Amino acid sequence: MAIRLLETLLKLQLLLIAGTLLFRGVSYSLECYACDSAEDPECATRPGQQLEVEECSGVSDLCVTSITAGLTRRGCLGRLYPNGYCAAPCDSCNTSLCNRHVFPTDRLRCYQCSGSTCIDVANRPELLLPCPVYNEDDRCYTNILHLSNTMRGCEHTNLPDTCPHVCLKCNYNGCNSELTVTESRCLQCTHMRLSPNPDCLREQELINDDHDETVQCALSNETVTQCVNKVMLGHREQCYTHLNTQTEVLQRGCSTTMGFFPTGELTQCYGDYCNAQCQDIACGTCNSTSNPNCRSGISLSTEKCAAGTVACYACEQG
Repeated sequence: MAIRLLETLLKLQLLLIAGTLLFRGVSYSLECYACDSAEDPECATRPGQQLEVEECSGVSDLCVTSITAGLTRRGCLGRLYPNGYCAAPCDSCNTSLCNRHVFPTDRLRCYQCSGSTCIDVANRPELLLPCPVYNEDDRCYTNILHLSNTMRGCEHTNLPDTCPHVCLKCNYNGCNSELTVTESRCLQCTHMRLSPNPDCLREQELINDDHDETVQCALSNETVTQCVNKVMLGHREQCYTHLNTQTEVLQRGCSTTMGFFPTGELTQCYGDYCNAQCQDIACGTCNSTSNPNCRSGISLSTEKCAAGTVACYACEQG
């Protein structure tokens, strides 16, 4: 009984103190986040993380978030707009620290970064932010500068005046997320007479398995060294195979490091390890009735054989 009486007296005392303060004109003031994106871009992109808070002086004051010429301002209505009028777009609320949200709600969000870490943003959600400068017709962009530098951002915030032709633009949240530099792999090796490399030459082989003769190129790509083409978005690089028909030197590799081949047979292709094909045989072709050199085999013209051919032949009759 005594405890209940004590609690009642305590409540009455608190009500008396509150009434006295109210009578004297003392009240708890409204607090608002206060910032300007012209000085701190995070005022627009990361609201609610601002450390600056201001106390409003007016009893009927409001917290506001307004946009003027694309710039965002937050604070007490009475300080920002003494006449009490906040022109649209403007958002107001009447509880402490209520002006913490991204405004307007349809503000475009883009990946914003630069440098080598900006090439692949697939697992970088922290780079997807609201555009610091608001424009209802804003777009995200991706500017591919070179193999080790990509720039992403918002068109009305920091689009370079000299954005080159490899500059992609789009208009929905997070749309500028494309991988800007990809890699393609090729076989890289050399075969020469004095330094033979069967894995690089990759000739067709005749396999006799239980009297079932088949032709195959049974070499693994794992036994041959590889090279990497780094390719910027919008470009394509190739794998190549070159055969010098005079010296019989065979080379395979990446087009980004390919030398100049004035003669010989050069083939190029797109796709990982597309230059791993087997070499088809080319044979000398002649008839001694029309070519005196056919018997000696000197200076004969050659002809590439059908796929799967494993040997050349010479036949003498009469």
